[in-house]
Amino acid sequence: MPSVKYTRIEISQEAYIALEAEAILQGKTLKKLASEMILNGASKKALNFVRESTFSIEANLNFSKDKLSSVLKDIGETKIKLDNSIMENVQQSLVDEGYQGAMLYVAQHTASVQRDELFRILTTFQLNKVPSTMAVDIIKSLNRVQVDKA
Repeated sequence: MPSVKYTRIEISQEAYIALEAEAILQGKTLKKLASEMILNGASKKALNFVRESTFSIEANLNFSKDKLSSVLKDIGETKIKLDNSIMENVQQSLVDEGYQGAMLYVAQHTASVQRDELFRILTTFQLNKVPSTMAVDIIKSLNRVQVDKA
């Protein structure tokens, strides 16, 4: 099974040389060692967020209208115009890969202002355990509201 490719990051030359030396000493690949070091350095909050995003929340049958109303209030009105093609791809990523896939798509394909807004929206959904199918419908309605305002 092919591995998922993520956005490349740049590190300083000194950090790379140290990583390379440590990988040799531990007999590990750079990828494996860098992944371990990052996960060991991540906060508990970040790790919990990742763990929760890997579990399906589709079984959340107790998602009430009151809770939905609260989530919509938390999201509020989007302050910027979100690109329709990006929104469609975010919706498709939610359907195909869940929140983690949608956030990865946003990180790789959006500029900073849109990325920040989409991360805010997706994080609000995820923290409130909104089923991704419901999140897709809400995102579609965000698109309609933007079109109506134009």
